[in-house]
Amino acid sequence: MKLASLDSIQNAHEDSLWTATWVRSDSDKPALLLTGGLDETVRLWDPTKLTCLHTNTGHCLGVVSVTAHPNQRIAASASIDSFIRVFEVDTNNTIATLEAPPSEVWQLQFSPDGSTLAAAGGGSSSVKLWDTTQWQLVATLSIPRQGGSQPSEKSGTKKFVLSVAWNPDGRLLACGSVDGTISVFDVARAKFLHFLEGHCMPVRSLVFSPSLHDSRILFSASDDGHVHVYDAEGKTLLTSLSGHASWVLSVDVSPDGAAIATGSSDKTVKLWDLKMRAATQTLTNHTDQVWSVAFGPPSRIDVRSCILASVSDDKSISLYQYS
Repeated sequence: MKLASLDSIQNAHEDSLWTATWVRSDSDKPALLLTGGLDETVRLWDPTKLTCLHTNTGHCLGVVSVTAHPNQRIAASASIDSFIRVFEVDTNNTIATLEAPPSEVWQLQFSPDGSTLAAAGGGSSSVKLWDTTQWQLVATLSIPRQGGSQPSEKSGTKKFVLSVAWNPDGRLLACGSVDGTISVFDVARAKFLHFLEGHCMPVRSLVFSPSLHDSRILFSASDDGHVHVYDAEGKTLLTSLSGHASWVLSVDVSPDGAAIATGSSDKTVKLWDLKMRAATQTLTNHTDQVWSVAFGPPSRIDVRSCILASVSDDKSISLYQYS
C-alpha cells in the first residue's frame, strides 16, 4: 500500500483549513470533498476537477468540524461560535441550526445509520446527541469524574471534550478529552462504560476501524505525538505508534482497514501499515501544520483504492491516491 501525490489546491480558503470530510459517491455523481476553516466558511469541492462548487457561509467564527450524512444529501458543520449548521449539500440550504449551551461545540459525527448526530461538547464535559428527523436533542452523555460515578461538577475536574467517533455498528461512541483520556459509552443505554488511558495530552482525533469484524478497534491521535490502537470494548491498549516530531492532530483509517493516515503539526502526513505497526511513508506537501486527513470512499473499480485528502494551516488541500 502506498500514497501517490495527485495534486494540491493552493489558497483553497482565505485562512487556515481545520477540517475535511467526504460526501460519498452515488450513481449520479462522484465523491465530493467538504472543507472548513478559520475563514468561517465550508466549501464543497469536486476533487476530479479541483474546482469549488459552493462556498457555504453562516458561521461567525472558525469552522472546526464538518461531517456528511450517510445519505450523501445533507451535512453538518460546527464552529467555535457554539452553533451547528445542518445544510443540504447540493443547494447549501440550511435545514437546522443547533446550539448546545453553555459550551462551544467541537468535533461532529453522524451515526452509521444516520439517525443521530453526535457533537463533542467542549467544556460541558459531555457529548450531545441529536436525532436527525426533528433535530431535537435526545441525550447528553456526561463524562464521570475518574474514580467516581457522577459527572464532574467542579470546573477543575471537568474534561474538555475535543473529539468523537462512532463504531461501525453504532453500539459504541468514544470521545477524547484535553487531559488525554478517552471515554467510551454504550449508546443504546446512554451509559458510560469506561476510560481508555495511555495518552498524556489532548486527544484531538478518533476513528474506529470500518470493519464490522474489527468494530472494537479504535485509533486515537494525541498532542503527545503518539497514535494509539485500542480494543475499545475490552479496555486494552493494543499498540502505540510513534514517529511524528510533534502533535498528532488527525487520524483516519483506510476503507480496507489495512492502513491509517495521520496529520501533524510537524507539517507532515504519514501512512502507517497496521500489520507492520510502522509508518511506511512520510509526505511533505504542506508548509504548515496538518489539521485533518480524510480517506474518501473506495473506487468502484478497485475496492482497495481511494483518495486521501489533507488540509493545513497553509490554506491548501492536498490529494493523494491510496492503493
